[in-house]
Amino acid sequence: MTSIWGWIAAALSARSLNDGASSHGFAGRDSLSNSSTPRDQRLNKCLGYDASLSCPWGSMNTTNTNAYETRPDTGVTRTYDFTITKETAAPDGVEAELLLVNSQFPAPLIECNWGDWLEITVHNNISDEGTAIHWHGMLQQETSWMDGVPGIAQCPIAPGSSYTYRFKPDLYGTCWYHSHYGSQAASGFSGPIVIHGPTHVDYDIDLGPITVSDYFHEYHDTITKGFLENNVIVTLSDNNLINGKNSYDNNGAPLASFNFTSGKTHRLRLINTSAFAVQKISIDGYEMTVIANDLVPITPYETDVVTLAPGQRSDVLVYAKGEPTDSIWLRAYKPPNCSPGKQGSYIATAAIFYEDADRTRNPTSQPGTNAYNNYCGNDPLSKTVPAYPLAPGDPSVTEILPIELRPNGSSNLWLMANRTFRVDYNNPQLLNARDGNLEFPYIQNVHSYGSNSSLRFIIQNPGFQPHPVHIHGHNFWVLQEGPCANETIFPHGQPEFARVYSPGEASERFGGRPGSPHEPRMNVPPVNEYLEKRRADRPKPTIIGNYGSCWDGTIVNPDNPQRRDVQMLLPGHYVVIQWEQDNPGIWPLHCHIAWHLSGGMGWMILERPDDLYKNTNISDAMSQTCTDWDAWTRDNVVDQIDGGL
Repeated sequence: MTSIWGWIAAALSARSLNDGASSHGFAGRDSLSNSSTPRDQRLNKCLGYDASLSCPWGSMNTTNTNAYETRPDTGVTRTYDFTITKETAAPDGVEAELLLVNSQFPAPLIECNWGDWLEITVHNNISDEGTAIHWHGMLQQETSWMDGVPGIAQCPIAPGSSYTYRFKPDLYGTCWYHSHYGSQAASGFSGPIVIHGPTHVDYDIDLGPITVSDYFHEYHDTITKGFLENNVIVTLSDNNLINGKNSYDNNGAPLASFNFTSGKTHRLRLINTSAFAVQKISIDGYEMTVIANDLVPITPYETDVVTLAPGQRSDVLVYAKGEPTDSIWLRAYKPPNCSPGKQGSYIATAAIFYEDADRTRNPTSQPGTNAYNNYCGNDPLSKTVPAYPLAPGDPSVTEILPIELRPNGSSNLWLMANRTFRVDYNNPQLLNARDGNLEFPYIQNVHSYGSNSSLRFIIQNPGFQPHPVHIHGHNFWVLQEGPCANETIFPHGQPEFARVYSPGEASERFGGRPGSPHEPRMNVPPVNEYLEKRRADRPKPTIIGNYGSCWDGTIVNPDNPQRRDVQMLLPGHYVVIQWEQDNPGIWPLHCHIAWHLSGGMGWMILERPDDLYKNTNISDAMSQTCTDWDAWTRDNVVDQIDGGL
């Protein structure tokens, strides 16, 4: 288990931080790194906006319209044409092999109005890899075959082939897209999406998407192989980027920059596109008002730092309280205890210039008190209250999914409820469901929940790493979270090979809330541990299936719990999520850390299979990608070393 202890050592040996900005140059208004595109663009309230006219959604707003059931129909289709290539680029001044969309990094912005259709044609010009694009946050109601997950919703797009995705965004706000073929997204294959819709809080200027991400100089398949082979060093990121920019080792590569107008309120659309890293985003000396998480508008609240797990988004408002000549730093920080990286890789900075600031000089602002705090979790559930209230009700099905990391010969595998997964690129699961073939190979880890109206999962993490939990095809309610002990999860004994931390130990080492006093498990004599597990007065857990539940049954804001599509699950903790089964399809429930997903941490939800049977739309969508992929794989060997997603 060398990778586990190497990961721990990397987390605990991180050096202290300085302000992270003193030796950086910055990008002027038109200054770009080698493969970058300007991101200092201001967005209108909606596309085709005319101040004398209303936007296409008219009187529909955040508080009077349930966007899961009702949305406008503009009759407009927005078209995009993407060519995917493998190129050498240097966004931080160091040449690396990246996967680029239209030769841009980050990939181009997709923009539409709520009620529009999107039609995106993808040309795969990577000579030796398939690809597929997942539109993160899109529910894909009535278009589950457009979810962009190879081996589930389609065959991969073969080298030299093209495919057109067509779907209508169900919700509105800030989201993103990324490759879901292996770990390609870790090599730069991702970009932002903005769906203009109603707003429940006024602002003056929309600065557009701001992506923050860890960054690797190694190509994605090298990193995946390293993880599977217990080589932890290769999974440590080399840098941290804001909108695809940062310098490396003081090499003077330009930084991102943004413009503030004094006296105005600005909307910033923050997106964590990292493969691994938790990101802490702050602006020196400023508060941010959070107005949406993922694609869910919320009751506004203020904070001085926004914490985003991989895949998460937050829309925030910032009032420009400074003088017209001011300049300040925006910071993105990767806490090393949450997501270890190489020395010097933890901080990215971007310059914010007011209208009359001297753009030839670095800002001199200093980080706030919480800019570099090491808590890995999201803000308390009590703070994140959806603007449109929805209550979850009682579920039809409740399951416990414990998470474990186990060795499998020379590799590491992640398991949920003792199951791992691997997809078959040549035989998509959705195509089998369309044909009525619901007996899937065991290794694909597909679970049919039939026509049950709602599902509830208690996901329990006794291990040492955080897991951002993501569901496709839905937003879930987040009902509760809290500490979780190994002995509660496994009341019949700890599984072979499992080595876990107590909640207190996990909290201290990896940024959870303070735990109760504890003695590290590695120092507990076996006889004492045996006796502790068998104490007569030890509380007995609720047993569901083969596992004990850490959840006490309470719900935060039971009439209107938080909703989103990614929620951070801390080490030594549990999270309870629930959603309605109102969207027929096969939807992955998975960790959004690239290497964890590559290692098999996914649970495939087959939802309402009767509604998929003989759906001709599925056949039409599959035929092109599968015909091309089958032809390519007859002459080429696919080196699928991981789960495939």
